Amino acid sequence: MLMFVLQERNVNMSEKNRYIYGVEIDTMQDAKEMVSIATKLKGKIVLRSGSKFSVNAKSLLGVLLAKKLNWNDIKIEMENDYYHEFEKFIKE
Repeated sequence: MLMFVLQERNVNMSEKNRYIYGVEIDTMQDAKEMVSIATKLKGKIVLRSGSKFSVNAKSLLGVLLAKKLNWNDIKIEMENDYYHEFEKFIKE
């Protein structure tokens, strides 16, 4: 029963209340800073490239992997709107 409730909640969160912004991660310092910010925030925060690839933005290894693989069109997707926290990385 508990598992069903958690799955239902996750489905609802992914369909609603998503905030998506294009981002640029140019340096290793940018990657570290992004992870440092993300780990302090509540909710799920992921980096995506297209519809196939995603990594946890709270994971330094994941963010470094995205940078190393030269993902094109990286987007940050969040359950809560943390635009101002990630404003440095958001490309308009």
